[in-house]
Amino acid sequence: MTSIVDTHCHLDLSAFDEDRDAVIRNAIAVGVHSMVAIGFNPDRWHSTRRLCHAYPFMLRAVGVHPNDAGIWNDDVREALADECASGDPVAIGETGLDFFRDRADHEAQTLAFERQIELSRELSLPIIIHQRNAEAEVLEALAPYAPIRGVMHCFTGSASFASACMRLGLMLGIGGVATFPRSEELRSTIARLPLRSIIVETDAPYLAPQSQRGKRNSPALVTEVVEVIASSRRVLVESIADETTDNAIRLFGPRMSQALEQGHQAA
Repeated sequence: MTSIVDTHCHLDLSAFDEDRDAVIRNAIAVGVHSMVAIGFNPDRWHSTRRLCHAYPFMLRAVGVHPNDAGIWNDDVREALADECASGDPVAIGETGLDFFRDRADHEAQTLAFERQIELSRELSLPIIIHQRNAEAEVLEALAPYAPIRGVMHCFTGSASFASACMRLGLMLGIGGVATFPRSEELRSTIARLPLRSIIVETDAPYLAPQSQRGKRNSPALVTEVVEVIASSRRVLVESIADETTDNAIRLFGPRMSQALEQGHQAA
């Protein structure tokens, strides 16, 4: 059976409180055999931990989102290191720079981002990077640490930005935006990317693909992302599912393989 990994979702959020188990079981039923839940602040570290304990095919990442960067201090850094050292998280993130919302001072965001890059290297964990309206600044912050094991989450940029990310060692997380009618340039870029650099994601409950645009996103809908990548590259859907799953295993390590086995058994 072909497996798909939703490498970035937020299933612990209140948007799923009424039907979380049904949403997760529906994803498993359509072949999404593992999901990475993103704990983007200390409260979410706890909620994602509970979620992963309940669903053994689910993994998690923990970090401090740029919108929450104002909380960053030495105590938070130590708490994050302890959370990662528990052996449970498979990545640090999401972290990065968000100069669109500006919910945290740019200097605070940069500090929190750089410290989390350093921690990811110290702990040999991949890093999940959020970027909005800050391409140049993100690349500048990352450059001293290259090569970097990680992913540029919600990649919607140009071919030149893609090349810059890949030169740093990053994979590119492709999500629902790739299905939008006006995303022709993005699909053209995806068609030319090395397939080893692509993983798929939903960011659920956000950024639903075109068929559900404006509604709640869910991990099952990552199948539509796989389909649009396959169409852009003129290859079989199964090929994209297999390749992006292999990429997720390379990024997140052997625990992803174990989670996929659990997902197969749950299907």
